[in-house]
Amino acid sequence: MFHCSKQRSMMFNSERDIQEKRAAVNERFKEENPACSEYFMTPEEERLLCQKFERELLRFCKVFESPPLFRSVHCTAMHYFKWFYLKRSAMEFYPQNVMLLCVYFACKVEEFNIGITQFVRMLDEALQHSASTFILGNEFLLMEALDYSLTVYNSLRPLDGFLIELGGQIGEEAAGKLKKNAQSFLNDAILTDATLLHPPSQIALAALVYSAESNKVNISSYLTNLAPDKTIHSKLLKSISSIRQHLQLNYKFQITSSKLKELEGKCAAISRCLSGETEYESSGDEDAGAESGGGIIGRVSKRRKTVEMEVS
Repeated sequence: MFHCSKQRSMMFNSERDIQEKRAAVNERFKEENPACSEYFMTPEEERLLCQKFERELLRFCKVFESPPLFRSVHCTAMHYFKWFYLKRSAMEFYPQNVMLLCVYFACKVEEFNIGITQFVRMLDEALQHSASTFILGNEFLLMEALDYSLTVYNSLRPLDGFLIELGGQIGEEAAGKLKKNAQSFLNDAILTDATLLHPPSQIALAALVYSAESNKVNISSYLTNLAPDKTIHSKLLKSISSIRQHLQLNYKFQITSSKLKELEGKCAAISRCLSGETEYESSGDEDAGAESGGGIIGRVSKRRKTVEMEVS
């Protein structure tokens, strides 16, 4: 199904292509909004801010406990988030607002039944109204950024299929032991651009190979059976190696609290600039980003407890 899907046609050939796309989005925003030039971000700064909230997206998904969100919701929401910022700038739409929009919309697409009122209860009470207003007011904008391609093929099902097949060779119990590390690999993969570069089945296979090596299980014969032709087998191994190398180089992420505050301040200043305000003053103790793109900065409420979102 993936190979005849629109998702496949939306993928990139190289990391450089992705970087150029993000740089073009950044440049377009700057050209359209010269009055805000004092607060512009570089493409690298935009990406840094988005990476911060990609991790927050996964944290937010884990807040749901009764019942927990489907794992497919995590993957679909992350796909939506990445694609949104290949079309729109983080200077125009603050990433935390978009993060919530993507998770809620992914719940709909993946048929996780939750209403907007219940959804925003995961947030601090003071933020619930602004969050629901932003989400419901921008669903069409998100669909437009996705080119109305809402179905997302992730690596979860391919991994389960590989494990079932492998279980026929090495035993179900032995194959089952590989699942935990493989799923951990997939969790790391969606925090990189691997999902924009490689098919879900190849990422799943890379996860399986990683887990097999970690657990010292030899699956070379299984890989040979998957691709008996030597040329195809060589390409498959090369793809697996490329995916693993991509994760090693791109998974690590770090942003200081001072840098985060600086970027949030720029977002807030641009938001005021776009709304016609000519002056920007930092509020000091308040998060500068709290007023950017609808102002949904802050806290996740969980069983009457308020958890501050951490800086990675």
